Amino acid sequence: MSSAPRTSQHQTGQRQTDQSQAGELASSFGQTLSRILRSASFRLTLYYAVLFMASAGTLFAAVYWIATAAMQDDMAAVLRSEAYQLADVHSRSGPKGLTDQITRRISYRTRGPIFYLLQAPGGRVVVGNLPGMPPVNGAVDFIPQGDAPEADGERAKLTGFGLTLSDGAFLLVAQDANRLTDMQHAIIVAFAWASGLTLLLAIAGGALIGSSFLGRIDEITRTSRTIMGGDLSARIPARGTNDEIDQLVASLNAMLTRIQQLMDGLRQVSSDIAHDLRTPLGRLRQHLEDARERATTTGEYEAATDSAIDEADALLETFSALLRIAQVEAGAQRSAFTQVDLSALARSIAEAYRPAAEDADHRLDCRIDDGIVVTGDRQLLAQMISNLVENALNHTPARSTVSLALAKADAGFSLEVADNGPGIPAEEHDKVFDRFYRLDRSRSTAGSGLGLPLVKAIAGLHGFTIRLEDRKPGLGVVIGA
Repeated sequence: MSSAPRTSQHQTGQRQTDQSQAGELASSFGQTLSRILRSASFRLTLYYAVLFMASAGTLFAAVYWIATAAMQDDMAAVLRSEAYQLADVHSRSGPKGLTDQITRRISYRTRGPIFYLLQAPGGRVVVGNLPGMPPVNGAVDFIPQGDAPEADGERAKLTGFGLTLSDGAFLLVAQDANRLTDMQHAIIVAFAWASGLTLLLAIAGGALIGSSFLGRIDEITRTSRTIMGGDLSARIPARGTNDEIDQLVASLNAMLTRIQQLMDGLRQVSSDIAHDLRTPLGRLRQHLEDARERATTTGEYEAATDSAIDEADALLETFSALLRIAQVEAGAQRSAFTQVDLSALARSIAEAYRPAAEDADHRLDCRIDDGIVVTGDRQLLAQMISNLVENALNHTPARSTVSLALAKADAGFSLEVADNGPGIPAEEHDKVFDRFYRLDRSRSTAGSGLGLPLVKAIAGLHGFTIRLEDRKPGLGVVIGA
């Protein structure tokens, strides 16, 4: 008894669901269509379509005028030629020969729908398929009266050429002028169809291009939202067409990669500061606590204060180095680039470090080619070379040899700082460029582990390459351009 109402309620609910889905689809389609119609690509397509139609209209006017003039000239030439041919027949064969010739031409119509009239001097029609009319010499447009040809149920408008013959007779040769009107109508119809199809194709093409363009914009938008959500590894997909959008996508992806590298570097610096600076800060605090608890004399307080100052200076140097690396990696110094004589700079650095090398019982060799000039920051380039030389002198045993070489290469130069010390294990070549990374054997020497990272940052800022080479014995740091 109750199944029928339940079935009716189910059908009603289904219809409402279907109507709701249909409404959502219609709304989605409407929004998509509205976006396409507002898109720059659709408007640009319409602008070009309007420009094309304006150009086509100009072309149509020219074709219309030229074709009309050409057909009028052709019709006039045909009628004139026909009239003079018949006048020549009259002069050679007389009225009888002319009458026979016109009769034959009317019967066979070898030259198309041409109308003839031969009228005696008194106005009597001798032969022809036109009614009589007042004589007119030369070109004439007229609508014949009486028993005259018709076109589409109306009297045909004719264009003709008349001659008064030597015996006073009047000869008229005419053609249907509606042929010219038909041709003009055909040109107008063809232009109207072509314009309509052009506009229709422009709208369809604009919608298609707009849809494709919006699809690629949506890809960029989705990727941007993913990145804003915290996934810095997301990249905009390219289609491989190498068009303007693909080139823009490549530039945006390169920018995103650079941003990710900077953010990773920032996180790494934060982590490095949290871990590697904890020890010197702990030592500084311990020295101050020892001074407070154990120092009893002025000398002991001074010693504790000097130790704390040394630790603070070391911390300040570390922070300065970190700030320097951050500035270099951000490219802040690129605006100050000038022409730098790298040969003279390397030679002056070698001369400056030679006394320190001798004091440390090292030998510093120098092989520098003249005339090597680069575009860069002189102070940063000096610090790059100085860091490499100082690093080699500090981390090699006594009586080691350190060499500084600068030579011209095919497309640039090659700068090398090498030594014959213990070197660096191959598996640690990449690690030494990380901030605060130090080899186990180097932890007993002064330093913060920021020298080579700064060298790498300066080389990257100038577009140089840097690599480590195992010399067996020793290590070579090679920078090239």
